Amino acid sequence: MLFNDGAAPTLRARVENQRRAGYTACRPVLVLSFRYTPPPTPAQYDRLVREASQNSQQLKLDQHVVSRVLLDQFAEPVGSKGERKVSSLNRAYIQAKPTKRGPAGCGKFRHFVRYASNSSEAAWMATETLLREALDAADNGTFFDQTQHSDTVRDAIVLHLVRSIPALIVSDETWRHRHAAHIDQWMRNGRDALFWLHRAGFGWSPTSDQELQVMAEDLISPVAAQMDRGVYFRVSVGERFQRFSHMLANEPVKLRRPTSGELLIGDVPALALRDGHLGTGPRDGLGLENCDELVLPLGPHLMAVLGAGHGYNTMGKEATRTLRKTRAVFLGMPGIRAPEPNLRLERDA
Repeated sequence: MLFNDGAAPTLRARVENQRRAGYTACRPVLVLSFRYTPPPTPAQYDRLVREASQNSQQLKLDQHVVSRVLLDQFAEPVGSKGERKVSSLNRAYIQAKPTKRGPAGCGKFRHFVRYASNSSEAAWMATETLLREALDAADNGTFFDQTQHSDTVRDAIVLHLVRSIPALIVSDETWRHRHAAHIDQWMRNGRDALFWLHRAGFGWSPTSDQELQVMAEDLISPVAAQMDRGVYFRVSVGERFQRFSHMLANEPVKLRRPTSGELLIGDVPALALRDGHLGTGPRDGLGLENCDELVLPLGPHLMAVLGAGHGYNTMGKEATRTLRKTRAVFLGMPGIRAPEPNLRLERDA
């Protein structure tokens, strides 16, 4: 089943929050173990932009945000010809019913990466090619015989995190916030400078706030142009994929299988989970720094986990009531079986 889903605190702050919430001192704080790597400096970022700009006109219109290989795992034979299709449900419409679609037509986002997207697809396709082999190895019990399979699945988790719809939304929201803060700061503290910049540029003195704001906008016009063209997101996807993969290189991959029911996959398939927290990713304030684990469904009966290894989280009474209401809606739809949080452990890498 495919669902269409439409400033992390520091570890110290998280421990303090747990203490205030009544956690005992002996309760372990389960977080991902990674080697922190700082983001690129402005000079390094400019170099990445120049590299991406060499293929800026090479664009791919429809781009998968969910691996085609993963979607194939959720497809089932349909009709007399046995064509494999995915049961797709659009959650934006409460009365929507599942529809059967081929994997090639699911999990796509038009103009997702809007700048030099062909080169962005290179890393995606490289992981896709190796992922099928890794999934075959998981099916026949040889997954942990070669470290390459764990590396591939780890990269697939990271790729689905950084090249995701929430990542794009957070990128746009962050830019709007910083843009507004930039204008506000100049209008509050730099009005004299804006006055003289306007006079030097236009030859007359500004008489309104709108004219001063034009100059404040002009100061960051190169950055604004990059954001509008999608340059920053394109560069950040490639840079974060490389950086996060390096940071998580020593994190073991764990495979988990549900003892009953089936797993579902959405168009935001990689989830960041934290015990007691209902959120699943960056829009809920969950990232590498403060989540217990990263989870990616590899099929209806298999998931990959980095971190704590549960593949699910626990939650309070209010969150449980909310989830039960949602689950009741799904169970009322034909052909849907809800997954259960009972997972069988496979040998870890």
